[in-house]
Amino acid sequence: MKKSRVHLRFSVSTDQFGSQPQSWSRRQWIRNVSVASAAAAVGPGIVRLAHAAKNSEVVMSMSGGSYMENWQKKIIDPFQKETGISVKMVPGSFHAHAMRVRASRRGAPPFDLLMGDGFDFINLIAGGYLLPLPANKVPNLAEVAPKFRDQFNDHAVLFDYASLGIAYSTARVKNPPKSWREFVDRTAAGDFGNRVFCNNLPAGVRGPEFLMLFDRVFGKDDKDVDAGFAAFKRMKPHVFKFFTTFSDPVQLITNGEGDIGPGWDGRTYIAHDAGEKIDWIAPTEGVGAAGPTVGVVKGGNSDAAYALLNYSIGAVAQKAFCEAMGYGAVNAKVVYSERLAKRVPSVQNAIVADNRFISEHLREWVERWNREIL
Repeated sequence: MKKSRVHLRFSVSTDQFGSQPQSWSRRQWIRNVSVASAAAAVGPGIVRLAHAAKNSEVVMSMSGGSYMENWQKKIIDPFQKETGISVKMVPGSFHAHAMRVRASRRGAPPFDLLMGDGFDFINLIAGGYLLPLPANKVPNLAEVAPKFRDQFNDHAVLFDYASLGIAYSTARVKNPPKSWREFVDRTAAGDFGNRVFCNNLPAGVRGPEFLMLFDRVFGKDDKDVDAGFAAFKRMKPHVFKFFTTFSDPVQLITNGEGDIGPGWDGRTYIAHDAGEKIDWIAPTEGVGAAGPTVGVVKGGNSDAAYALLNYSIGAVAQKAFCEAMGYGAVNAKVVYSERLAKRVPSVQNAIVADNRFISEHLREWVERWNREIL
């Protein structure tokens, strides 16, 4: 019997990872296409498509830049080889993709497998736009650490976790801080001059998650927003830039504009290994752990979408991708290489923000940020 081919289309968010979007033309979505169920084959991560309608397409959203490149090499290519399901990536912003799903006609969603920000997923789940992830279709979900999936009530899951710690110039900062509290205190005291950078809350660079991290460090808990804002206000006189892309921390240090500030582990270590005078610290209070969230959209080609989601969170795919990007794997069965094991913060030290709390308060935070910080 000939292997059927199903095309998966992805959307790729560029504002999340600092790359320019690829151009794409809006297609007339294929209607009235039926796809039979995808059955899980023996062994984790291997899914065979039992029957598929000829020339049907499946759409998924994800991100751009090196993130997209490694999804292609480490996940999509082997997935296509094993299953015969083709994947097409569609570029765009995470928030815009979520808005397109909400605005779509029921039964004709723009994507089948959605990747985006966790706080957008909270609203999509509440609105009934996402399907649950049952064990018989996504068995690898059982291998994911609870903190990366519980808040989504098994309707979505974090794909990986990039850790927000302190990135700094080893040439210009000889005694880097060991904690977030020390970083803020010394920034406010002018120890680093006016060469500190920091996340901009409205710009889609994990600003809300970082605010909640500061709530926890400087307040009574992660919802003590006044304490978080107070910490930013103390630093403000010495922050020369509130950055707006994920690549900014590394670029600001390597081009000599900045010396120290919040940055991501994987990106910093890639620059470090390339010979740049840059390094990264996991603060003692914990790291801000976040990553794109994935879920299956109701009304689309759900069986093939389940197959790709299941494969992507399996131990084999997770290890391949995270070794390439330097990020943490959500699958608890992944065994890192010796080098990555020394770098990735443990799941216990990874602080995952409450996305429901963010979704409920983000608008007021942005207004307050623009008024008090910017």
